[in-house]
Amino acid sequence: MAMIRQILVTLVVLVLMGAAYVKLEPSAGRALLASDLPMPTPLREAIAWLAPPGGEAPTAKATVGRSRGGGPQLVVVNPVETGRTRTQMRAIGTGEAARSVTVYPDNTTGVIETVSVRSGDEVEAGDPLVLLEHSSEELAVARARIAVDAAEEKLTRYQRLQQSRTISSVEVNDVIRERDNARLDLRSAEIALEKRTVRAPIAGRIGIVSVDTGDLVGAQTAIATVDDRKELKVVFYTPESFVSELKRDAPVHAVPTAQPDAVFKGHISAIDSRLDEASRTLRTEALVDNENDTLRPGMSFAVSLSLDGEEYLSVDPLSVVWERTGPIVWKIVDGKAVKAPISIVERNIDRVLVSSSELDADDDVVVEGLQAMRPGIEVRTGSEDRASPVAGGTSPGADTSAARQAGERRSAADSAALRPSGFVRSAVAQEMPAPPPASLERPAARGRASQSGEAPRGEESGR
Repeated sequence: MAMIRQILVTLVVLVLMGAAYVKLEPSAGRALLASDLPMPTPLREAIAWLAPPGGEAPTAKATVGRSRGGGPQLVVVNPVETGRTRTQMRAIGTGEAARSVTVYPDNTTGVIETVSVRSGDEVEAGDPLVLLEHSSEELAVARARIAVDAAEEKLTRYQRLQQSRTISSVEVNDVIRERDNARLDLRSAEIALEKRTVRAPIAGRIGIVSVDTGDLVGAQTAIATVDDRKELKVVFYTPESFVSELKRDAPVHAVPTAQPDAVFKGHISAIDSRLDEASRTLRTEALVDNENDTLRPGMSFAVSLSLDGEEYLSVDPLSVVWERTGPIVWKIVDGKAVKAPISIVERNIDRVLVSSSELDADDDVVVEGLQAMRPGIEVRTGSEDRASPVAGGTSPGADTSAARQAGERRSAADSAALRPSGFVRSAVAQEMPAPPPASLERPAARGRASQSGEAPRGEESGR
């Protein structure tokens, strides 16, 4: 029974203390009435009686939203811009030489007489690789030159006879045709002799030479492979969802699987015209610089590509405020603050991409002074070109005196919020025991000091 009585007394004391606090601080009662807390009707009526609307502090709301002189709240704004999402696509690619040619004899058959190169040699276009046996072709060229000389002499004789009117012009024309045919035969023999030397069609590096001196080769025999690998072609396949964002000459980064610390820059050089129906991917080729000849065809690469995505609104990260319903920003409309809900799409270091039906490009949003923002509050903006990177800081070029007043106002508001009320101070004072009188404390202190041979602390400090 005693415990129940003690509980009831405690509850009554708490109720009385709460009522006294609401009476002394009407703003607390109005805050309770404005909240969505479930309360019975008699309790609401009692709070309304203790904290009537007419007794509201005259400067409570204005102090938050206005400066000491009663003017609009000073804020710093930043315009809403537009930006694109950055999509990072990664794929596995295979390296190929920018140009690669497998060399065959040009429609000729013969025995190899000389191999002029070795595997790994660097050659220029037109350098000889293999020389085939060519004695028969040399004889054919010599015979054709003799035929051309004979035709030239015969034409000279016929031209002299024509001048003396011994033969007709028809016979001279027949000899001219014989001379031209002899020249064509000489050209044909020279071409056949030239084909006995197999040359490099492009500049590059020689692969493994698969033939040797004495081998009989034909038109289907591969002599060697020449790779131009000053640039490496990396072939990868782009998923269907990224195809619309691919562009030629777009930059790419290729990281060899065998060299994870090395990053090679390149660009997209070719994009296929259709997707593979089985994998729903698009063949894409990128050229990567290989001046130091550290990469080889056939290596695997991790290819990363930054693509420009969709366009969204872009705001300063300092302007985003979180509420129970989600993120918002405060935009300025006709000199007043208006709350605009947003949805965050992508967050970067210096900007935040958002979507909102209540924001447009070039709208001004508040980035400093957010603590004092309320719907409909009148504001004025500082005359600065760039917002400070720290929320609430003073930016260069702004109205420093007004900003200092705003900072002092916020400090005063914070101090008032942290300082306990008069009722709380009185309640704390009642709970703490009263200090003993000075007349009783000092003799006791002297007695203890005389026993220990030390002077009392109060007298020592006084001295």
